[in-house]
Amino acid sequence: MNLGRFKLSLRGKFNLAIALVYLVVSLAALGAFAWVTKGILMDFAQRIAVKQALLERNRIYSAIEREVALARTLARDPAIRRWVLAEDDPTAKAQAMEQLENYRGMFRDQSYFVAIEASKHYYINNGDKGGNRLSITVLDPDKPSDRWFFRTMSTVDDYALNLDFEPVIQASKVWFNVIIKDGDGRKIGVGGGGIDLTGFIRDIVTPAEEGVSAIIVDKDGIIQAHPDQRIVEHNALAKDDGRKVTLYTELRTVEARQHLLDALHRLSVGLSKVEAFPVDMGHGVMLAAVSAIPEIGWFNVVLVDVSKVLSDRAFWPMFVVNVASLLLVIVTITVLTGAMVIKPLVSLTVATGQMAQGSYDITLPVTRSDELGQLTASFNTMAAQVRQYTNNLEDMVRERTAELTTANAELHEARGRVLESLRYAQSIQRAILPKPAQLDQAFREHLALYLPRDIVGGDLYYFQEFAGHVLFGVLDCTGHGVPGAFMAMTAHSVLNHVVSEICRDDPAVILREADRLLRETLGQGGMAHSGHGTVDCGLEIALCLVRPGKVVFAGAGLSLYVFAGNELREVKGDRQPIGYRGGADGYIWANHAVEAGPGTRFWATTDGALDEGGGDKGYCFGKDRFREMLLRHADQPMALQAALFQEDLAAYRGVRPQRDDIAIIGFCV
Repeated sequence: MNLGRFKLSLRGKFNLAIALVYLVVSLAALGAFAWVTKGILMDFAQRIAVKQALLERNRIYSAIEREVALARTLARDPAIRRWVLAEDDPTAKAQAMEQLENYRGMFRDQSYFVAIEASKHYYINNGDKGGNRLSITVLDPDKPSDRWFFRTMSTVDDYALNLDFEPVIQASKVWFNVIIKDGDGRKIGVGGGGIDLTGFIRDIVTPAEEGVSAIIVDKDGIIQAHPDQRIVEHNALAKDDGRKVTLYTELRTVEARQHLLDALHRLSVGLSKVEAFPVDMGHGVMLAAVSAIPEIGWFNVVLVDVSKVLSDRAFWPMFVVNVASLLLVIVTITVLTGAMVIKPLVSLTVATGQMAQGSYDITLPVTRSDELGQLTASFNTMAAQVRQYTNNLEDMVRERTAELTTANAELHEARGRVLESLRYAQSIQRAILPKPAQLDQAFREHLALYLPRDIVGGDLYYFQEFAGHVLFGVLDCTGHGVPGAFMAMTAHSVLNHVVSEICRDDPAVILREADRLLRETLGQGGMAHSGHGTVDCGLEIALCLVRPGKVVFAGAGLSLYVFAGNELREVKGDRQPIGYRGGADGYIWANHAVEAGPGTRFWATTDGALDEGGGDKGYCFGKDRFREMLLRHADQPMALQAALFQEDLAAYRGVRPQRDDIAIIGFCV
């Protein structure tokens, strides 16, 4: 079998495309499913962690809160106050001891204490539910174990909590130190009780369910309680905090350590109640939730292993159902499309192939009114037209050939007449240009480069000789080709009239009168200014009056370039052109007098040379390149400069066509 010639049918391509679409969509759905389920699992795990962290915190806090309230009631009891004020009064002492025994029965740990400021006596009862063990000691500010009392009396106004951790027996006890005051508000002692948190903490850090664990740390991150009892025992025996295991050392990434540091800070200053963030502790990514127990300065850290709490396998049945549903929809669409679209298209394809082989007697049944039915009807119409055209093709070809031959002959004849007219117009236009002999007689050197874009054009150079001076200039009229040529002939005629009848020795006056007369000639004055004129055209001109040793120049839109002393300068003409509808009536152009010493050379050009496109990007030739060209060839004879300028412009233009008419003049006095 030649696989290179194997081609799929439309049905095969459609089914293949559907299969590929199904595959791509299924893979995309799988990726989206994994991404969504991961987000759901992480959110679920975070909720569990936050809830567990707040639950454990509240368990500890509720136990402490009850004991604090009972200790504050003890400190305000009138019988206890009277005894503290009169410690040696037997009656007051008996009543106070009776009350303290009642409070001991209500304290969770069956214990209480009273420290009296006046005598520094410290009464403490650590009795169990089954006994009463009252001991009395004297507090000494020099003993480290007694400094808590003196610190409390000096810094606490109401009450304070003091955490006491006994590493030998692994017990954590919180003492509630409440200030006892007399009727005037003076501090007279400290009383309260304590609560053993060891059982609470052991319950918190013991995993209640798989994937959820807890750790208790202090403000420095040092682990106080951990599911791994070896870590707790190590920290209890280590006397130096620097040798103790911290939660920071358990975290594997710098980012997680920074999260923990920020969380402890925010919780310490009360900016939030719980902080949650992902961590890596060497067993995969887990979610951590941290809550503060500010009463004892500890923090509860709950860790949730997402993979153990809830697996993404629970979502797979949903994914399978969705993929199966998608497959069912695609199969249904494929079957319906095959019956409603592919089958009629196959019939049209077969019929088209028969037409391509020359069988035009084909008509397909039109059984539907939808787009395929309209396509079938259009095919039948096309087949009938092709059949008709085929039968009459030879006659039609013969008739069309005769018509085209006649039209071609007429077109060729018309083109010849047009070209003949244009060549005659070219002869007429060139006839008004000054003769080389006139220029030779008037100037020591001169050049006149005349390059119309078409057979005729809108650029001219102008010359008139009088006794003692000559007028020499270049004109750039509106348009090019035939319209430009008509405008150039009109402008030449207007200049001749002005020079012969009005003024011949003042270039500025000549331009002013030419502007007035040209606008009258073209109907661009009077009504034209009101918007009723039919044309808006004119010209730009550089006109020089040349006498021995001096040149007077006036310009309308064009400049004069002067080379003297190895320097080239541009004498700019007025920006006001001649003849256009928007020009100001009676505008006065300026004359510019230029000394014409030995070796001084003058040039003027129309915009065609400056606007010539070329180079890599088709940019204009421009003034900078034009000035560089003048400087490069300034020392050459002017008769040779015309050819050099033409070569430079052609080289810059390259294969691009000439954009506009070009006229350049030059002279030496």
